[in-house]
Amino acid sequence: MSDEIQRSMSPEQAAAGRERYLRELVLPYVRRGLARAPELRSAMLLVAQYWCDEADDAVHGTVVFSVLDEPDLDAARACGWDEPDEVNTPGRRPDEPSEGVPGYIMEWDDNGEAISLFAAFCEEDCHQEMDFLEAYTPYAVFRRRGDEVAVEVVGKKQRPWLDGVMPEWMADAEA
Repeated sequence: MSDEIQRSMSPEQAAAGRERYLRELVLPYVRRGLARAPELRSAMLLVAQYWCDEADDAVHGTVVFSVLDEPDLDAARACGWDEPDEVNTPGRRPDEPSEGVPGYIMEWDDNGEAISLFAAFCEEDCHQEMDFLEAYTPYAVFRRRGDEVAVEVVGKKQRPWLDGVMPEWMADAEA
């Protein structure tokens, strides 16, 4: 296989895919978390690309919730893997919104489409041994607005050449 980047979609298709992910996967998940915990006022989608057991190009997504108007990412990172975040979510971890809502987006495709959609927004050289949320960068902020949830995309392309990149396992299969 050459060092040339193979794409599974164009940057325009990737942008449309990110909008769909927000609308169909992340926003419903955030709404469930906010509905089950009325004290929560906001959430933030974070993305990270790092090797994790089965794939070295997986793109992981996680959502941190907060009682603040915008999650305090420094406070969330400082709480560690098993400690409550007394700033964002007093008494619990920031990525565990409420009882009955899992601490992850079940439909997030770490080893597939998420790579093509979000790899360009992830930091370089991350790995699973990093501290809690250290590898993650913000992509979108969700704020409770009465009965609605406002979405603001805040992510910046860290590696624009990877927008729409093909997952390695797909590229290897085509080689």
